[in-house]
Amino acid sequence: MNPNDPRAELRRFVMELPKAELHVHLEGTMEPELYLAMAARNGLATPYADAEAVRQRLREARDLPSFIRIYEELIGAIRSAQDFRDLAMAFYAKAQSQGVIYAEVFFDPQLHLERGVPLAAIFGGLERARLEAAQTLGFAARYIMCFLRDRPAEDALQVLRDSAPWRDEFIGIGLDNPEVDGFPQKFAAVYAEARAMGLRLTTHCDVGQPNTVAHHWGALDVLGVERIDHGLNVLDDPKLVEAVRARRIGLTAAPTLFYTDIPGRMEYRAGAIRRLLDEGLLVSVNSDDPGMKRSLYVGDLMLRVQQTTGVSRAALVQLARNSFVTAWLPDAEREACLARLDAYVAAHPEPMPA
Repeated sequence: MNPNDPRAELRRFVMELPKAELHVHLEGTMEPELYLAMAARNGLATPYADAEAVRQRLREARDLPSFIRIYEELIGAIRSAQDFRDLAMAFYAKAQSQGVIYAEVFFDPQLHLERGVPLAAIFGGLERARLEAAQTLGFAARYIMCFLRDRPAEDALQVLRDSAPWRDEFIGIGLDNPEVDGFPQKFAAVYAEARAMGLRLTTHCDVGQPNTVAHHWGALDVLGVERIDHGLNVLDDPKLVEAVRARRIGLTAAPTLFYTDIPGRMEYRAGAIRRLLDEGLLVSVNSDDPGMKRSLYVGDLMLRVQQTTGVSRAALVQLARNSFVTAWLPDAEREACLARLDAYVAAHPEPMPA
């Protein structure tokens, strides 16, 4: 691409635009090459001859349940504190290359505990990476412990209690994996205990799921969340739009793409993000599981949203601003991030039309 092409200028602007990443699963950042390296280091046999064979496996994902099956298979390569450190550091370097200056990163302890990986290894690797990223990259990160909606709530509560020795190493809790009967009501006690511990609260409400409007209302009124991950179906209920706006709920949208094309997926998600912006809601763009979904990170996805919907550069700046406004940052850190964003935009004025 010609460096003087307006598209090249826009790409540079978006990739360097300071932004936060608020909806990314650490395990889902694992690129096929890193998966194979971890499997080899841990002495695990795999059916994949090379990274392209792993990508071919990922092409079998066409919806959330099929993706989760492959996801849970591949993260079986993660076994040690070193693995968690390497996974996190690889993500932090990649995110920083796309303008991310702060990340709140999901991790799923239940998926690892079920395989015999202890909490000490999980937290040991995560905290080592967080400190190393701050020292060597100047990159700031915090962690959100996610629980699995398709497992018993009692298991989630036990993991929350067992994690007490590492309480200072995560800032909040969330829910992911497929939505099942009883969500979100069955997690009310978990969220009440987390709130009493001073933890921040979010949950996934995935796109196009059965009973999605009721699930969004339950997330707000039963769980008392501050953010909703995905949240595109807020648009299905005008009263929900009003409530999300009034309560200043963050919506961490993820316009991600599976390796296999699904007609209309990007058009719907990008269009919904634009509509949420038009409604004045605090929506941001995030990468979800970038290592397992075409290696598209947040800058890539912001560009896809722009290319799909034609949103203005000012709208892209608003998406970045929303990411800092809804981040769980101390006020001083938030103001510093917003000042950095403002300084960047001021230093890169929009080109005048020819």
